[in-house]
Amino acid sequence: MKKIIICVLLISALFGCTPKSSENGKEQPDNQTQEKSDSEYIKSVWLPYFELEKMTKGNNEKRFTESAEKVFKEIKGSGFNAVTVQVRPCADAFYRSDFFPSSKYCFGKQESDMPYDPLEIMCSLAKKLSLKLEAWINPYRVSRDNNIDSLCEGNIAKAWLKNSKKKSNVYIDKSGIFFNPASREVERLIVNGVSEIVKRYGVYSVHFDDYFYPTDKKKIDKKEYAQYFKEGGKLILSDWRRENVSRMVKSVYRAVKSVNKNVRFGISPAADITNDREKLFADVERWVSEKGYVDYICPQVYFGFKNVYQPFMFTVKKWLYITKCDLFIGLPLYKAGKPDKYAAYDNKSIINEFKNNSNIIARQINYLSKLNEIKGFYIFSYYDFHTKEAKTEKENMLKALNNKGQLQGCMK
Repeated sequence: MKKIIICVLLISALFGCTPKSSENGKEQPDNQTQEKSDSEYIKSVWLPYFELEKMTKGNNEKRFTESAEKVFKEIKGSGFNAVTVQVRPCADAFYRSDFFPSSKYCFGKQESDMPYDPLEIMCSLAKKLSLKLEAWINPYRVSRDNNIDSLCEGNIAKAWLKNSKKKSNVYIDKSGIFFNPASREVERLIVNGVSEIVKRYGVYSVHFDDYFYPTDKKKIDKKEYAQYFKEGGKLILSDWRRENVSRMVKSVYRAVKSVNKNVRFGISPAADITNDREKLFADVERWVSEKGYVDYICPQVYFGFKNVYQPFMFTVKKWLYITKCDLFIGLPLYKAGKPDKYAAYDNKSIINEFKNNSNIIARQINYLSKLNEIKGFYIFSYYDFHTKEAKTEKENMLKALNNKGQLQGCMK
């Protein structure tokens, strides 16, 4: 019976036959965007570290504050009510931390003196402008390159690498340097890092993205898995890995609530549920269906309506079916005006859906607004507010977001 129900839901999504019901039970016409109050409906923009870097590098406190205020005013003035700021892109920070050095993206060099605290200033600006500010963190990533010497002496990952008993806490491959998700010491570091943010800063939420196990190779946690078996563990490797990540997520949730029960904790995983489970060892189905893991989930549904493998409405419906916590949807402004080469194997119409149309994000916002179970959406990213390729898509997105007028351009 369960399989029959989910099939019906997914088929209805594919063919656009989902009822657009409002609170009074009446169907909504396709051209009408349902209004939802800002208190319950989140409209956020991801502000990545490389945008923050433009505001911090070479700038004193006054110039940074002016730059950040300009960006926040633009976001607020565009109709958004939240901003999700990447304050710890690696094992370094855009704030004063007892556990992580200042980010090399912040003032040009890791562990450089921090003449001012960017997160503190941004929290103050967000409060002033009535924006919800989320602290976006990459929990397991240490560095985007694999050069150990690029880490400062005060980086705990470097200290662990130099310690023969603790070097397995860190994993290095050609794509970068990462913390080992199987390490309890790593888990404590992540929890402590989150707790200090919640204690010191007026954030609305702590936000993790889609980086979990950086590899499925056995060598990353071979030592820890052998010890687990020696102590009588019975789980197979994949289940044990999922348990490691889930334990960390649950520990972070518990830590956030122990400091301030009003601060939220959420995760933005990749939208492919099977890949999350089998390759990243992220048991998202467990997190969204059981209490004590997350307040919300925001899958990155970075697909067009025609995508062969993960069509937009189909994928949203899959997440709707499994989710019991608050559900938001991540939308891909970054794809505007460009081919989406992974959308199909050899179909130019599908591959060029974002290139040939300038109203994809707007239509996605309209679709989401008619689903009462969806509590909002996030746009990736602020950078694309100012790219030539996304100009018309952005204009249409803002019209949909603010329920204004007709959309520019037509579907092809």
